[in-house]
Amino acid sequence: MVATEKICDSILDRIAIIENAFHPGMGLFIARGFDAQSNATLETKVFDSENALADISIFKPDVVILDLDSMRRVDALNTALEIRKSLPNQVIIFMAGKANPIFVREGMLSALWDRAYWLNEPSRNPSVVLSEILRAYNGLQQIRPSFLENAIDESNFAGLLSPHQHRVMRLMALGGSNSEIAHECKVTEKAVERSISAASKLLEVTPASSTTNHRVNAANKYLRALFYSDALEI
Repeated sequence: MVATEKICDSILDRIAIIENAFHPGMGLFIARGFDAQSNATLETKVFDSENALADISIFKPDVVILDLDSMRRVDALNTALEIRKSLPNQVIIFMAGKANPIFVREGMLSALWDRAYWLNEPSRNPSVVLSEILRAYNGLQQIRPSFLENAIDESNFAGLLSPHQHRVMRLMALGGSNSEIAHECKVTEKAVERSISAASKLLEVTPASSTTNHRVNAANKYLRALFYSDALEI
């Protein structure tokens, strides 16, 4: 029963919210809401995306939230990957008040693979948001799975590509060879080939021609689907 489940093993001390200083989103509102709900036990700071890695290295937050209503998707993903590379155990949350296709959510969560979440409706109720983040921080299932989507559980991915296919396609789109992708994903090169082929069919990638290359076509189609859906400028 949810009512009797232990909600917290450890307490959140610091949350960092990252935004684009030239296009602020809900970060400051959320930060104030968290502070009001935490009885002064939680410190929440909003940082500019330009110096995010340096700032959080000093601040040492328990959770990092990236505001996708302020940042471009590609910038948010690159920032998250930089943070994850430097701080492999960092809990990272993509926050979006605006609607985002499930393909986009899956792709960005799959890039981080674990300890990553997608937060929906962040401005509705800061107390509920904070409670759900705390549950995620402690590795517990959320009360409302649709509220905070978890990258760890592959059963949460109900869209076009599997988490593994997302990962392979992203690495390929970034220029990785089959050998490099296989090493990164801990699979064989044949498995990488099969994943690219299956994902290409699902994405309806244009076949190679005398002037085009299938791998390039697939990479371009994947990146367009991930970052350009909903006519979002990047």
